[in-house]
Amino acid sequence: MTADEYVAVNFRLWRRQPATRRNHWILLVALLCLAFSLLVNLRQANWQITSWSTPAFLAVGLLYALLRPWLVRRMLRQGYAKNTVLQEPVDYTLSADEIRGRSGLGQFSGKWTDIRRAVLVQPDWLLLYPNEAACYYLDLRKLQAPTLPSHLEELLAAHQIKVRRV
Repeated sequence: MTADEYVAVNFRLWRRQPATRRNHWILLVALLCLAFSLLVNLRQANWQITSWSTPAFLAVGLLYALLRPWLVRRMLRQGYAKNTVLQEPVDYTLSADEIRGRSGLGQFSGKWTDIRRAVLVQPDWLLLYPNEAACYYLDLRKLQAPTLPSHLEELLAAHQIKVRRV
């Protein structure tokens, strides 16, 4: 997985999180309230700024709203750079009972029953979560026969792993 792919996948997940959406709405409402307050103050003072606190807060809020996506992408890129495991290519072997991975750092395996949930970041990535802190990043473009994306969906359904599509 390249840094750009990691950032793209995780940024898309971040944007779809309920907490992120809630924070966006809160920020929007706060900015609208500040803008309304500024307009009321300007109208009452013959269109002259008497207090710079509201315009300053409004400017900071707007700057934060504009820079927030860039800041999140930057943090994701820094996280990728620090995590050498993500930078190693992993070859996955999927069987009816387990998922096995092999990279330059070693090998691992896990039972399908250990997978708590799956997230399909369309069109190319399937994230399998054995716990909330980590996941396996499967590049669907690199699946080899006999495991094809349709085969993988059947495998997930057989193990009753719900797939959320993002």
